[in-house]
Amino acid sequence: MPFLALLLDLLAALVYYFQLDSLTDTRVLLGLVLQIVIFILLALITFTYKGKRYAAMQPYLFMKYFSIRYSIIVLSFILNGFLLFLYVLNFMGINDVIFSAY
Repeated sequence: MPFLALLLDLLAALVYYFQLDSLTDTRVLLGLVLQIVIFILLALITFTYKGKRYAAMQPYLFMKYFSIRYSIIVLSFILNGFLLFLYVLNFMGINDVIFSAY
């Protein structure tokens, strides 16, 4: 599952660089749709993960650390959610910070 999350991150990066080649409305819409699909897949992976979620070592009484595998999945989910937010802002014309340098 963490490997699948990393592959989805790689796909999101490839879609982003595909859009940088030519910023047409069609490519931006396609990138937004693909980012939504990637975000939904990562949400499914995050909430249906059956592996070990917490590390074996807990240094404090009421504090639990995520395992490395689960933290990769959660971090990928959070970062792609932020990226989706930036895509929506760009698509609506509110802020073009995601493609501002190009």
